[in-house]
Amino acid sequence: MISDLITKLHLYEAVIPGATSIEKAFLENNPKNAPCEVREKSYALKEADSRRFEVHFHTIDLMIAREGGEVINITKIDNLVPAEKLPNGNDGQKLDGPPQGLNHTLKAGYFVAIFPGEAHMVGGKLEGENSISKWVVKVPCTEEFKV
Repeated sequence: MISDLITKLHLYEAVIPGATSIEKAFLENNPKNAPCEVREKSYALKEADSRRFEVHFHTIDLMIAREGGEVINITKIDNLVPAEKLPNGNDGQKLDGPPQGLNHTLKAGYFVAIFPGEAHMVGGKLEGENSISKWVVKVPCTEEFKV
């Protein structure tokens, strides 16, 4: 996992392919200019029992917060029970288990890059926030990061 200010994303080009172009596209609010798939997401924060972990094997989940904030739990997949694969042929699978591991805060103006093999549970309640609006960029990763 890497987390920093969105204006520093370009500094991570060596480990996040396309980071410079993604940063530029985000700052211009133009997801079509990103070199890979961008999903624009907005949702209300949830209680722990209505969230689930997921893990990816071939892509980096680059989350860039636009408004609001959330807690993201990050843990090793060994601590969880494997469940169903992600729908529509998407890279990864769901995992069952209670919130655990690192409680990472993602707030507007920041990004977090979650690498293959890092189980993550998004949408956790954050004091003073009710929702989050963010980009989730599906970055194909280089061979050394694939699980």
